[in-house]
Amino acid sequence: MENANQRANLGSLALLMLTFSAVFNFASLIDNTVAIGLSALPGYLFGTIFYFLPFALMVAEFTSANAESESGIHQWISSALGPKWGFLGAWSYFFVNLFFFCSLVPKTLIYASYFILGYNVFDGNNMVIVSSIVSIIVFWIATFICIKGIGWMSKVTNIAGFAKIGIGVLFIAFAFIIVFGLGDKSAQQFNASTLTPKFDWTFFMVMAWIFQAVGGAESIGCYVKDIKGGNKAFVRTMITASLVIGGVYVLGVVAIGLIVPSNVLSNNFSNGIFDAFYIIGQRFGMGGIVRRFVGFVMLLCNLGSLMVWTAAPVKVLFSEIPEGIFGSWVVKTDDKGNPYNALILQAAVVSIMLMIPALGVNSMNSFLQTLTNMTASTALVPMLFFFAAYIVLRWKKDSMPRNFRLGGRKFGIAAGITLFCIFLFVFFMSTVPEPSTMIAQLNGTLEKGVTKPINILVYNIIGLVVFLGFAVICWNRYEKRSKKTA
Repeated sequence: MENANQRANLGSLALLMLTFSAVFNFASLIDNTVAIGLSALPGYLFGTIFYFLPFALMVAEFTSANAESESGIHQWISSALGPKWGFLGAWSYFFVNLFFFCSLVPKTLIYASYFILGYNVFDGNNMVIVSSIVSIIVFWIATFICIKGIGWMSKVTNIAGFAKIGIGVLFIAFAFIIVFGLGDKSAQQFNASTLTPKFDWTFFMVMAWIFQAVGGAESIGCYVKDIKGGNKAFVRTMITASLVIGGVYVLGVVAIGLIVPSNVLSNNFSNGIFDAFYIIGQRFGMGGIVRRFVGFVMLLCNLGSLMVWTAAPVKVLFSEIPEGIFGSWVVKTDDKGNPYNALILQAAVVSIMLMIPALGVNSMNSFLQTLTNMTASTALVPMLFFFAAYIVLRWKKDSMPRNFRLGGRKFGIAAGITLFCIFLFVFFMSTVPEPSTMIAQLNGTLEKGVTKPINILVYNIIGLVVFLGFAVICWNRYEKRSKKTA
């Protein structure tokens, strides 16, 4: 077995920053508060206690039971449900991520533009080619860093993690200073009326996003062999991260209510984070530099996310996949379990996808957008498999050796079933559009410019069948060849 001490160079603080880079997103907090107002406060509180904390502990338990694994959630699902289900979950995890880069990388350039120039230089049709070319260059640089391993990646995610959690803490601190220190009146009223959820479709849809907003911790599991202190350090870090992130989300909603008027937030999804910080800047006479500051911090945040999501899904799928599925070249790994050829292949595919907008062919753009829409439901498949695998682990395979467990067997099964049900709700709300909009489309009364909800539902269903169907075909072919050569 490989000497673990030679690889264990990721300290607890670096792991914490890596987790922040993968999970925390202050911009999503702003968007969710825009959507449902101060009722996001009990939403985040519920999500932290009943979803994120137990989910993080389940991740820690799976990591403990598969301490020698390189592929994280791939091996976790396989250990409980079998290798076929592990492959299907890992395939979904990797495949959907390819389309995520089509928005993540260009958005990183936009934040860089706000930081350097104070506005979006990439806006307009004339800059599409430039944006695509620069995006491809940035992605290949990120790929090169990921090929060098977690040591290089952590240099970026250390800074990004501090930036991600720091922007939330900074916002909260200044909001509390303005109201409780300087005596300014609260921008919004905190009472039973504003804090009580309406329990309508919009609220439940946002709750689905809140549950997903505290996801991402599973991506860190594939680096457990690189952590100083092993699984014990991993467990401590997961608990710390879940409490810190949940606390910042909850206090963040309070801070928004203290200084941002509800009329500023109303339907302000595109500039909400800039406008919220601009209010703070104005109060201290620094309104002019706030846009650049927020652009700089969000740039750092996106670079951290780019590192994590460039490397982790590739490692999940390819680091321990049988050679007979996609060939021996793509599954080659270095001495740190890093699938470097798969990272190169991913960069080539993403480069093609990033070039599509620059080609100016509307049909190709529409095709790419359609494919992206079709991945929405597929993106949730790995987590459904994860929770099903956890239930099976505690129900039928609780004897698997591990040094950490989420309570006793009955408590673990109950927790697994509870989170599985919560995620079924997330899956439904993320896949099925609001019924009133579908009725409006059928009646011909849907507003112009609004995306057709029935089309989205059809895309989600077809995408789930096609993309998972392709993976099933690949696995079945592998099994047939394996039986012939046995």
